[in-house]
Amino acid sequence: MSRPFRVNFSVPELKTALDNISKYNGKTAARIEDAVANSTKAIGKGARQRVPVDSGGLKKSIRTSFDKKTIIGTVRARKPHAHLVEFGAGPAVVRPKRKQALTIDELGIRRYAKEAHIPARAPRPFMRPAYEQEKPHLISEIIKAVRTS
Repeated sequence: MSRPFRVNFSVPELKTALDNISKYNGKTAARIEDAVANSTKAIGKGARQRVPVDSGGLKKSIRTSFDKKTIIGTVRARKPHAHLVEFGAGPAVVRPKRKQALTIDELGIRRYAKEAHIPARAPRPFMRPAYEQEKPHLISEIIKAVRTS
């Protein structure tokens, strides 16, 4: 199993609220937890809507989780190529490791080559735009939770 693709984002308002969470009453702490949990789900949904779909595997691999103890929401893509889609990749040359030639099957036609040139791939971000869209809502929900205490 491959390691999940992770991008960490920070929200200063959230950090301040979480650092002071012990000072809030139970209802306020619960509202902050709900805001983070709901935003985590919304970011996951937004990422699934934005991810480029070829076979659908990358879209299906996007998962969300929320830890109530640490109040951390996580959105991750578990496919090993997720970071290449999000950030793009430069050109590459693939050469055989143990054999003298690469076998390339295209539409049932077998070809042999000493190397294969893979062109650069442009970034097609899906996580960052989902986060950026949800961030103002998360901040407003946290501010609302803290002010109503």
